[in-house]
Amino acid sequence: MNNSVMATLSLTVFIAAGAVKAQNEPSAPVAEPQYINSFYSADANGKLIELERQTVTFHSKVRALPGYASVKMTTEFKPGRSPVRMAANAQFIVRGRAPIDPLSRFELRALKGSKDHREFVMTQGHGSVFGGSATSNPEEGAVAIRFEEYGANSYRITPDKPLAPGEYALAVRGLVSELYCFGVDR
Repeated sequence: MNNSVMATLSLTVFIAAGAVKAQNEPSAPVAEPQYINSFYSADANGKLIELERQTVTFHSKVRALPGYASVKMTTEFKPGRSPVRMAANAQFIVRGRAPIDPLSRFELRALKGSKDHREFVMTQGHGSVFGGSATSNPEEGAVAIRFEEYGANSYRITPDKPLAPGEYALAVRGLVSELYCFGVDR
């Protein structure tokens, strides 16, 4: 074989070996939250953005009239608007992958905002001297979301459709005392 054929063959083998090595090297790990059940937003480059973390208080509001009363139990926290603002197509990351449906564990909820506080209704009751009733709709304000595996221990959460302007909170279902909040502007 002449030298040019041998050089071309050697170069081809060298390039092919490099391509196989590059394919077998693990890709850089993605950034994941440090703690289980903690939520972050992720920007286009995968950088984690901290959400506003709120510990809520529970309030009951009673309106009593002769022969009639109503009670409303809410979670409430200040201020009326989150300092963390996101795009309508924001994506979120939560650590805590487990062999159960993540939709049964995590939720995204729209909040009712006012000038000085945000809230969501936990339960309402109405009654009179002749009887009464109470309602609780845990799905009220829930936003439809999808999950996909992210990194080794987390999920990426994506709303089913772009979020409308307003205030929102991510939480572990049933644990409404600790919320990860953000807002979406027009």
